[in-house]
Amino acid sequence: MNWARHITGWVTAEITGAEPERMLRALAERGITFWGATPPRDYKLTVQVPQSAARLIRPLAAANGCEGIILARHGLPAAFHKVRHRYMLLACIGLVAALLYVGSAFVWDIEISGNETVPEGVIRQALQVCGVDIGAYWPGFSQDQIRNSVLLRVPKLRWMTVTMRGSHAQVIVRERWEHLPVVDRYTPIKIVAARAGLVENVQALHGTAETDEYMAVLPGQTLIGGYMTGRDGVIGPGRAIGTVTARTWYELTAKCPVETAVKTPSGEKHTRWALILGKKRINFYKGSSICPAGCDKIIVEYTPRSEGLFTLPVTLEKTVYTAYETKPEPSDGREALEYQLMERLEALMGQDGEVVSSVFSASENDGALTVTLRAECREQIGREEPLTEADLAEIQAKIPKTEE
Repeated sequence: MNWARHITGWVTAEITGAEPERMLRALAERGITFWGATPPRDYKLTVQVPQSAARLIRPLAAANGCEGIILARHGLPAAFHKVRHRYMLLACIGLVAALLYVGSAFVWDIEISGNETVPEGVIRQALQVCGVDIGAYWPGFSQDQIRNSVLLRVPKLRWMTVTMRGSHAQVIVRERWEHLPVVDRYTPIKIVAARAGLVENVQALHGTAETDEYMAVLPGQTLIGGYMTGRDGVIGPGRAIGTVTARTWYELTAKCPVETAVKTPSGEKHTRWALILGKKRINFYKGSSICPAGCDKIIVEYTPRSEGLFTLPVTLEKTVYTAYETKPEPSDGREALEYQLMERLEALMGQDGEVVSSVFSASENDGALTVTLRAECREQIGREEPLTEADLAEIQAKIPKTEE
């Protein structure tokens, strides 16, 4: 849409004559822009020209042996010409324009982006303490003060900025990076089996391997001992570092009802309206807004706004309550249960685990569907544990006695 054309206005002219197309050639020679010309018919054609050239239509048409008349005027000047005597309408338009101009100096909408782990509510609360809230006068904001105050209240943020676009506040934050934990290589630690399995591979980067390949291990069994044997044969405690990959087996079960209650709309609807002015709510109904039993609640908000530019502090809220009836129907929950069981299995294995084989089985009993997952997996089963007094005593016993 050509906004400049709508602002300056344009007219539709009708040219009548023996050769009305000569008028188009005359407009081009005079450098007058025209568009929307229709083919001559019954010695007539229509053409659209800017409002500034409307006064030249008649004399220019007469100079070319034609007659020119203005059929219609378009654009903003024509609209004001129609309402020039409707003073109340003009006053209302001026009042709305003044309210928009004044309202754009206050915050009516806050958008927060860039946060991943820090909840948006925590950031909004910190902004509210610093004065960035709905209805705040934003020309009085101090970027440095707001940024420093918010970063002190939310230590997980390392940077933020507040950008104002009319009454729309755009808050962009950046979170702090998580530092990798420093590995302590001196505290005595052993690696034990987190679950039972059949060992396939042992990689002892530091410490002494106490299990071999194709050996079955039980939960809590030591896989890599927290001690080392030096080149001179001296045994001493240390931190075990390494991984132990093993075959593991899982059997997981989930249940759901054979029949589920399905909602069917009964056709009965109730609509409630409310007006929200800033932080004040005006209900146009009696009672509370709690959804009655047996009804679904849908809320639709109508807010005058231009996305990313301004938002008026007025919201018309429409709440629709739709009554429904529940009917029992056979459920197709097996697929959902299988998906949930597979997700649970992946969570138990961790990111490094993989499923070698899996099989599902299902049965119905007492109105319940039971789905069982049996899976064979390959995963890292090593888990760090500090050495106990018994472990230290055992290591001490392994140290050879020197003859005096």
